[in-house]
Amino acid sequence: MGAFREKLIKFMYGRYGIDHLYYALALLCFILLIINSFVHSPVLTIIMWFVFIVMISRTFSKNIYKRRLENERFLNAWYRVKKEWLFTIRRIKEIRTHRYHRCPHCKAMLRLPYKRGKHTVQCPRCNNEFKMRVII
Repeated sequence: MGAFREKLIKFMYGRYGIDHLYYALALLCFILLIINSFVHSPVLTIIMWFVFIVMISRTFSKNIYKRRLENERFLNAWYRVKKEWLFTIRRIKEIRTHRYHRCPHCKAMLRLPYKRGKHTVQCPRCNNEFKMRVII
């Protein structure tokens, strides 16, 4: 077993390996496999195999710079989606105590205490005063 492990280490030397995009592609491939087991679509099978081939070819690639850039772009997009999702969950949790509104001048998201009626709000970022109305 030790000789095989050493050969594998020697083979993978200088290759990119596994990263976050690999795990995302593996999850996508698994989801497509589950969906395809119910739908039995040849198009879905081709897409699944394409994702699998891209996943494996990225792992064995020797162009580390390009793979790192691909992973960086994926992580930037993923973190934006994750940030929006977590913010939406926070808004839902705080719906009884706070309301969120954007400043019309600088577009900053303001977290305001929940009070019904008309209010004058001052943005802490740009000091712009604007009127808003809380109905619900």
